[in-house]
Amino acid sequence: MRRRGLLAALLLAVLSACASVPVRPPRATSTGAAVDPARAEALLQRMRSAAAEKQRLRGVAQLSFDGAAGSVRSRQAIVLESPSHLRIEVQGFLSQALAVLVTDGENFELFKAEDRSRRSGQVYPGLLMEIGQIDLTPEEGVALLLGAPPEAPDLRLASAVGLTDGGVGLDRVDEKGVLRQRLDFDADGNLRRVEHFASGERLQWSAEYRDVRNLDGIDFAHAIVLWFPGSQTQVELVFKQVELNPALPTGVFTLQRSSGAGARAR
Repeated sequence: MRRRGLLAALLLAVLSACASVPVRPPRATSTGAAVDPARAEALLQRMRSAAAEKQRLRGVAQLSFDGAAGSVRSRQAIVLESPSHLRIEVQGFLSQALAVLVTDGENFELFKAEDRSRRSGQVYPGLLMEIGQIDLTPEEGVALLLGAPPEAPDLRLASAVGLTDGGVGLDRVDEKGVLRQRLDFDADGNLRRVEHFASGERLQWSAEYRDVRNLDGIDFAHAIVLWFPGSQTQVELVFKQVELNPALPTGVFTLQRSSGAGARAR
């Protein structure tokens, strides 16, 4: 493997040309049995209510990045605030900041410790894809890490079927009847999986939630597996420490300038 610097500052780019392509996580099989629309709507409302309970997050997670080009493992310090405030800090062996990405939803700043460089600008939809091969907008990333897909009020329920493990699968379509979102709930009504489809019903990404635990009265998935078929990439995030809805210090979503070259994280 060879070092390519900080892959977009979010992933330590130690990539292997001979790495195997990860297999997309399987989803539960449909039984084909229709589910009462009232039950389906209740599941959607429960998902919205659960999302409203989780507005902020601060934690430390282990990130595993596996794609056609190679694999990366890194420790991430993460701070989130709905709907689109994000801070991701790649940490070294002694918890020093190797790279930091912050955004307040409108602007972003990117700091790389290896050359003390800093980049900033307006947020754009392909930001995370460009710097980390993560095919999500910052808003989508924040929502998914908080445990729910971004709100999609323009979508309507097209079908609701039972799954072989006792859960329920929902398909939601746009105004033209095109599939845009697929949601799987477990037998207890917790969101287990979400798939997002781009135009032409092309799967753009999926997110699977695992290891759900009660955290201060709120159910929270401590492991999230993201799949991006376009780049044949799987990203798994496992939280080692996490706080929900903490009070956040002023300026956590900006970088502190120093009098010397570059910038340093707050």
